[in-house]
Amino acid sequence: MKINTGPWVDGDEFFGRERELKNLAAVMQNKRASVFIPGPRRIGKTSLVKEFIRRNKDKYKFIYLDLERRHSITELCGDLIKEIEKNHSGLIKSKLKFAGLWNKLAEMVPKLSISGIVDIETGKISIEAKETLDMMEAVFEELHKQDFIFAFDEFADFLIDIKKKGIEEVQFFLSWLRGLRQEQKIRLIITGSINIISAIEELNVSDLMNDLVDIEIFPLNKDEIKTLLQQLSGETNITLTEDAMEFAVERLSDGIPFFVQLFASGLAVYKEAKEMVYDTPGLKEIYYKITGRQHKEFIDLHSRLKEHLLPDRFKAAKTILAHLASDPMTFDDLWPFVEDILTEKKSLHTILKRLSDESYILHEKRYYRFVSPMLADWWNNSYDWEKE
Repeated sequence: MKINTGPWVDGDEFFGRERELKNLAAVMQNKRASVFIPGPRRIGKTSLVKEFIRRNKDKYKFIYLDLERRHSITELCGDLIKEIEKNHSGLIKSKLKFAGLWNKLAEMVPKLSISGIVDIETGKISIEAKETLDMMEAVFEELHKQDFIFAFDEFADFLIDIKKKGIEEVQFFLSWLRGLRQEQKIRLIITGSINIISAIEELNVSDLMNDLVDIEIFPLNKDEIKTLLQQLSGETNITLTEDAMEFAVERLSDGIPFFVQLFASGLAVYKEAKEMVYDTPGLKEIYYKITGRQHKEFIDLHSRLKEHLLPDRFKAAKTILAHLASDPMTFDDLWPFVEDILTEKKSLHTILKRLSDESYILHEKRYYRFVSPMLADWWNNSYDWEKE
């Protein structure tokens, strides 16, 4: 098994998750069912879906789209058309009636404005948009008969993006998808980070997604963390003593595969010989180097906060994380460090909720703490000065 700290994996590089794959397969046997897979960032949602697609490509026909890169409903429709035409052109050409509908649809979508479907002032959609979406429904209905399953990744980011055009846009989109599901015109696998739950609650549209079957994706347990790390480090001829492995598993106790990969990657970067056996002191020395580096993956998480928070809240978030990186704290413990920035306790509550939604921190028994000990150590090494 190769070390991979970047994109999703499947096939021989995919590890574990047999329980989740079994649950997903059982639900999808029902042709009326669609599923929702929430989970923390980097826990492996995309890899789970990609592996399910790989294992079931002879049973179903799949269309996969990463919605993080789509910015409007019309853009989504256009990209769906491209994907279907690219991967299933034979189906389109084999059905003359369907081919006529398809050609008309493919001609209309590019002409639609890439802005919102719903007019903010009137709350109505244009005739052209209505006609296009009606044709999309006819296409989905035909594809549903052919056992098509559509996988929409990063669904929460798409909802947040189209919300910029107005909440009516989100409500329309979710209502449209719900109607397609209930009329048995589309089957969906939707994935989204934990913040999708808060996003849906804030938009007051929970009823438009409550028909989806939730598939929980679990963190790796202690034995799975150990096995995965052994497989990854063995690829680079690295062995850990029993005590060193216990230290590694403790720092990776969140069970998020990405951090196991990052740990193994650091071992490979800093090893000094073709074959290395690390005891606990030796491993700790390497670990401090790993969590002291300016990893792109860690910096991306930091940058994400800056992108989504206003300046004062971003400053407060950095202060909060700098303190939590050292020790778990309660709400009252944290307030004195940010009261000059936020002025209202309600704002602190909002930021803590956002950090929880973004999978930085957990709230347990009044205390807030980092989800990942490894991420906490990196944040402590890199941003300790943010405590001031």
